[in-house]
Parts: sequence; C-alpha cells; structure tokens
Amino acid sequence: MMMNLKNILFGAMLLVVASSCQKQEEDLVFGESPDVRMKAKIDSINNALTTAPNGWKATVGTGLKGGYGFYMDFDDQQVVKMVADLTDASATKIEGSNYRVKQDNGATLIFDTYNYISMLNDPNPSVYNGTIREGLRSDLEYRFLRSNADSIIFVGKRYSQQLVLAKATAAEKEAYNTGAYKTGIDKTKIIFQSFKNPYIEVNIGGVATKLALSIFSGTKTLDIGSVLPDNKTVLNTFKFAFNLKGFDILAGGNHRDLVFTKGEVEGNSIFIHDIAGNKYEIKNSANPILPIEVMFSFDGAFNAITIAGTKQPEGVSSSFNSIWTALVNFHAANGMVTHSVNFRLSTSKVAVLDVRFQSGSTVYLASAEYNYTLTDGVLKLTAPIATNGNWNNGWVSTAVRNYFSGGEFKLTYISGSDPNAGTLGGLIKVSDPAAIFYGKLSKL
Repeated sequence: MMMNLKNILFGAMLLVVASSCQKQEEDLVFGESPDVRMKAKIDSINNALTTAPNGWKATVGTGLKGGYGFYMDFDDQQVVKMVADLTDASATKIEGSNYRVKQDNGATLIFDTYNYISMLNDPNPSVYNGTIREGLRSDLEYRFLRSNADSIIFVGKRYSQQLVLAKATAAEKEAYNTGAYKTGIDKTKIIFQSFKNPYIEVNIGGVATKLALSIFSGTKTLDIGSVLPDNKTVLNTFKFAFNLKGFDILAGGNHRDLVFTKGEVEGNSIFIHDIAGNKYEIKNSANPILPIEVMFSFDGAFNAITIAGTKQPEGVSSSFNSIWTALVNFHAANGMVTHSVNFRLSTSKVAVLDVRFQSGSTVYLASAEYNYTLTDGVLKLTAPIATNGNWNNGWVSTAVRNYFSGGEFKLTYISGSDPNAGTLGGLIKVSDPAAIFYGKLSKL
C-alpha cells in the first residue's frame, strides 16, 4: 500500500515537470523572451536612425533654460554628425561624435563622446553658461519613449527632458549642411528685436482676446499671458528651439484653450501656429497689452522689479539714477561691486528690498522688510519692520533707504531704449513724479 502511494506521488511529479516543460516550449513558440524582444527593439531603433535618408531635425529641453535645436545624421558606424542652435559656430560647423543604442532600463540612446548636446550638460560655466556640476540640466542618455513613421521621441534618464527627432527633407538637409541654419536664426532674432510689446489676437470661447508675448532669445523661452474673465491673469512659460524658418515650441504650448506649436517667419513677420493649423501674426503694440495692475502682485505673473549688475536699463530719465550711481560708487570705494537690487512682494502683506554686493566670489545681502498695501496700482510702504546686519551696518545708502521707507508709489510700466532688457516696471513716487525706481519685471 505504501509503495503504491509513492508511485502515485512520483507519477504526479513527472506530470508537473512535463507540464512545465510543455508550457515553456509553448511560451517560446508563441512569444519571444524579453532579451529577444529588447534586441529587436534596439535593432529597430538603430535601423530607423540610420536609414532616414535626409537625417533628423531635433529639439531638446533643458531644466534650467529653454529648448535647443539640432540637425542630426546617424550612420551605421555609430557616428552622428550634427549642427545646433547654441552658438553661431555650432549652427554652421558640422561636428561628429559617437553614439550607441543599448539596453539600459529600456532601449537607450547614448551620446558617447563630446558633442553639441554635451555642451548643455557641461559643468564648466564658461562653456555654455551652465551651473557647476549640472550644466543646464540636460542629459546625454535618452530612453526610448515612442515613435511613428516620421518621428522618434526619447526622454532624458536624469532630467526627464524630451529629445524629439523628426525626419528632415532633402531640402532641409541641404540647408543645414550649407550654413542656412545660422541665416534663419539671425533673421528670426532680428524680427524679435523689432518688437516692443508683441502680442497676437486669438478667439477664446467666441471672445476676441489679445495674448501678450515675451520672447527671450538668451534663455530660449517664450511667455504668453492674458487676462481671464474674472480679471485674474494667467501666464505660461514655454521653451523654444530655433529651426530653419523660425522656432519650435517644445512639449505643448498650452495657453487656456489653445495649444501653440511653432513660430514661422514669413517675409519680415512671424506667425504663431497652433495645433489646429491656425496661425496668428505677432503684432507690436506701443504699450504693454496686459495692465500692470493685474500682472504685478505677490502671486501674479510678476512680483519683483530687478536691477542686475551695476547698470540700470538704458534710456530712462529719473532722479533715482543719481541715487543708483552713488550706491554703485559707494560699494566700489569700499572694495565691493554692486551685484543686484530686487524689490519684491513676498506675501500679500510684506515687501522686501534686497541689496546684494560682491567681493571676489562672495555675495553679501543687505535686506529690509516693509508692510505694504497695493490698491488700484498704488503701493504704500511702511517704515522697515525688519532689517538684517548688513543693512544696519550701512551697506545701503541713506538715499536708497529714504526712497523706500514710508513711500507711496504708482506702479507702472517703463519704456527704455534697450530692446533686450525685457519688460520694465517702475515705482513712481507720488510725492515726486520725477523719481522712478525701475528695472526688469520678474518672478522671484
């Protein structure tokens, strides 16, 4: 009886083993192993990269600035040749480097040797104005995300910025290889500089609406702002990269009900295109489109007025100019360099004036806080409610202190003569309209 039971158990084990082997054989017949599937995926990506007859137009975003444009041509010897919109030289000089596609937590495109993408990742600030250790927060390794017949999309493994490749035409290949990229970039920048207060007119929910634009070639970013029906503002910042005919807006330029995709030069004009195929001409206004009263608040599109460096924005007449010059000279006489001055609304009740000055690589801060009210564009400050040591030790001149302490100001836009200064804002003293503190409007 015992022998029969052992035989039954042994027979059952044989059936289990046989069933398992049969199941494995069936899996291999009807579905490939993960290694085989990954190899097929890598081979497919390599084939797509190398067989595009005219190469690829590409864009990539960065974590610290905007987007950057490239033309890339991959060969079957794992060499990619490229131009890029980083500098005048990179837009015209074709450089080659090594690449490979390998399995690394998915199929991954890796740029092995130094190239124009590497410049965005360079930790030496002198190479391309990046930060020490992180560069502009751009990647050298990109994981495959998805593809279709005309494009491949990868995403950076560390900073999650998308690298988008789109097939180029024969004419585009010729243009990129013969220096036309720089010509297109230069023309786009020249038109940018001609705008004082650019805007486009769109239709949102059946209502004709003006959208204000701020275009920053240096940071490769585009701001689009508008006033909502409840009189609140919405401001979206997008990254862009230059192409042969204008610029591409990266990762979906969503503003309210519209999605903007690119800007394209036609003659001496630029048109913004949306995802539905509509285009809108960028127009120029003598005055800013959006009222500063709805744009400037502690939680608004702007909350600060900033002077960076030792020079104020050019072309503005104000008695504050002499106060500023005296502050810069005072710092210089004491072995310091004026670094920046920021006036900002930090909360709904507290405003802060930060004066920074520098010795060598060390930046010092003198700071004062004020209670304030802001009603209908009129800002009223109390005397300082808190100050720090450098403020108390005299690193801020009496004239600057007196300008702000207990002051009443009219908030306004300011017109300067430098087209690259950005949108300027000012605080005009109600008691002395010739006295204007002014600088770039910013969000801090």
